[in-house]
Amino acid sequence: KQDKEILLFPVLSSIFSLILLLIFVFPAFLAILAGSGSVGISLYFGLFAFYFATTFTAVFFNVGTVHIAKTRFEGGDATFMDGIKTGFKHLKQIIGWSLLSASVGLILNILQGQARQKKGIVDLLGSILVSLIGFVWTIVSIFVVPAIVIKNRGVIESLKSSAITVKKTWGENLIKHYGLGLSQGLLSFLGIIFILTPGILLLLTSIKVGIIVIGLFILYLVLLSIIFSSAKSIFDTALFIYADTGKVPSAYSEEELKHAFVEKGKK
Repeated sequence: KQDKEILLFPVLSSIFSLILLLIFVFPAFLAILAGSGSVGISLYFGLFAFYFATTFTAVFFNVGTVHIAKTRFEGGDATFMDGIKTGFKHLKQIIGWSLLSASVGLILNILQGQARQKKGIVDLLGSILVSLIGFVWTIVSIFVVPAIVIKNRGVIESLKSSAITVKKTWGENLIKHYGLGLSQGLLSFLGIIFILTPGILLLLTSIKVGIIVIGLFILYLVLLSIIFSSAKSIFDTALFIYADTGKVPSAYSEEELKHAFVEKGKK
């Protein structure tokens, strides 16, 4: 509420990601149509470049969100441009992390493709294993961006710091207490019931009105995505600060943050 400019970061990230998608998909489509022998290598190279570009875009704008949240927690009031400047300040780490993330993403994609070429139980077990590796990578790297911004560490150091923070905040039950995704899912479901369903029914009587209502549903989903994306980044920043320093950031209570610090074995 105090830093509404934070919402601009996921908006810009989504816009740039969409542009990048169009830029990379069209050449890939042409490469497939060409049917040359080097298409496989070309597509892998293009996939790596796409992973890198989209990760860089997401991380760059997420750095801005983390900086503004950190500044607010410390009693300051950072502007949108302060967030952008912070992104450029940490450009080297952002590029390094984007390269590492793109490499991991490409390797997982290749492994997934290899698993699909197998048949029967090997295909199933291979796909499950790759999915688990991807899930673990996602969890371990949750706090990389806060580590980059708050501790000004390099890529590997930030990844280690993220893993340590995950261990502190997760135990075996972090996801059980991490309700933002559940809240977003619930609100999306309510949107389907009270906006999308009436919109579809209205198509039977008035196509124009039905399309407008369905358009409102799409806008509703976009707004949910923007708000919860920002909320997740803010909460991750608060958790990282609490895990790293033991200090409770303003706007949160110690009780709220302690819910994410569940020791192993406790229910």
